[in-house]
Amino acid sequence: MIHIYIHYPTLTEAKRISGLLLKKRLAACVSFIRQSDMYWWHGKIVKTNGVVAFAVALKKNYQVIEKLVAKHHSYEVPCILELPIGRAYKPYEGWLKRETSKK
Repeated sequence: MIHIYIHYPTLTEAKRISGLLLKKRLAACVSFIRQSDMYWWHGKIVKTNGVVAFAVALKKNYQVIEKLVAKHHSYEVPCILELPIGRAYKPYEGWLKRETSKK
């Protein structure tokens, strides 16, 4: 089980792409957090607002998720990070496996 941290420019885009992950059963759930950002881009410090999505998925699906997100994301270089989970509540882990195995 992993979390996949994905940064989006808008909640609309985050929900659209997350919907694809859920419909394809690549993720069992996605949570959203609005945030303010500062980062380097093309030699300048940029200040923006955005949304972080945390998708809960199986490790075996990471590469497919990364490819799908990158294809549909509006950023030239989207932030897509795999965050390993050390331990999980067993009933939750069972739910995740059931939901991501349905096709």
